[in-house]
Amino acid sequence: MSDNTTYSAPGLKVVSLGSRGRGVVAERNFKQGEVIAIWRGSIITEREVIALSDSERSQLLQVDEDAFLVTNKALLTVDYINHSCEPNCGFTDSTTLVAMREIATGEAITFDYAMSDTKTIFAFDCWCGSAKCRKKISGNDWRLADLQERYAGWFAPHVARLIKQSQL
Repeated sequence: MSDNTTYSAPGLKVVSLGSRGRGVVAERNFKQGEVIAIWRGSIITEREVIALSDSERSQLLQVDEDAFLVTNKALLTVDYINHSCEPNCGFTDSTTLVAMREIATGEAITFDYAMSDTKTIFAFDCWCGSAKCRKKISGNDWRLADLQERYAGWFAPHVARLIKQSQL
């Protein structure tokens, strides 16, 4: 893998979710800590993000306070990884997603967008259907104490810094 190539772990498959678009499922078992995705692309600012359409915004990954990763190519498998309020993946750095626990064949690959998103422009209604579903997702969800506790160690670095600063 070169530094400019987004990495998708072998064994990921994009599936149709009907009216909810597409998602990614595991075609094999993944071990806890196994790398699922490493995103690459160009960095744009929040000002540039605001100028994008809603569909273009939905394909971004926030990687720092005012830095968003956008792919320069056709969407790849990992670009279809969806949000869940009860995720099975988390971040080890700003662009690397790993399995937080063992993931079984057929299971959806997900992360909680609160692990990386800190901007209110990313608000949406949640349809994840998990027992912990928040129903409404916003860029302020990283501030929720229960999420800070549940995802400790799994937040992207810029979110972890904000959490630490908010606790001073």
